[in-house]
Amino acid sequence: MSRLPLAPVDHAPEPFREFMARRGELNVFRLIANAPAVCDGWARMTDQFLDSPTFPPRLRERVILRVAELRGSAYETAQHLGPARQAGATEDPDPTERAALDLVDELCTTHEVRDATFDKAHAALGTEAVTELVLLVNLYYGLALILNAVDLDVDEHARLGAP
Repeated sequence: MSRLPLAPVDHAPEPFREFMARRGELNVFRLIANAPAVCDGWARMTDQFLDSPTFPPRLRERVILRVAELRGSAYETAQHLGPARQAGATEDPDPTERAALDLVDELCTTHEVRDATFDKAHAALGTEAVTELVLLVNLYYGLALILNAVDLDVDEHARLGAP
């Protein structure tokens, strides 16, 4: 059971309620709605990552699931398995995805990235995408810490709305 209460949807600021209408009335969003001063900014940032044309959905979902696995976040895994499957992430990673995932693995496990790993990812993705990659890792790594800290329950039926 979650260590913090989940805010009622109708108590969230209007922009955040609109976000939940698009993405789902998930426990994670109701948890974040407990912080009304920052929840709208968090939602805008999350929307930008989920809608960004920089990464194909398959790569984005692979990265999110890898971060979830490395941080032990059952919640993130449960919410992103469906979108990952829809995006075709059940197939073996291609070389570009492998380069990105190698960077994710090193960053999440050692909190650093060796030059060779970084250079491989940069060559495969380019400057904009590598920048977005580390920002995406930051978002979901931090979110996993929050979810684990509050022991957030996985939603029984609600799933993340498709971008």
